[in-house]
Amino acid sequence: MENGVSKKESVEQYIEKADDFAKKSYMDRIWRMDKEQIFHELMRVHGESSKLLFAAQMEIEHLRNLLDPEQDGDAIH
Repeated sequence: MENGVSKKESVEQYIEKADDFAKKSYMDRIWRMDKEQIFHELMRVHGESSKLLFAAQMEIEHLRNLLDPEQDGDAIH
């Protein structure tokens, strides 16, 4: 323990500060963009979120098949 703060708490505080700094930097960058740049960023974020949703859906289907390999994924229960 250093100065009454554990190393774990100290690391977590640095991570939180880094996250806050990243959010602030991103928002500052957005505010300086023109309409075309904002649209491009919106499309980039939309594309990334679509990839994440697709990956999550594939993982869900994979886990369902592990639990019940006989189950048809399209069946209604």
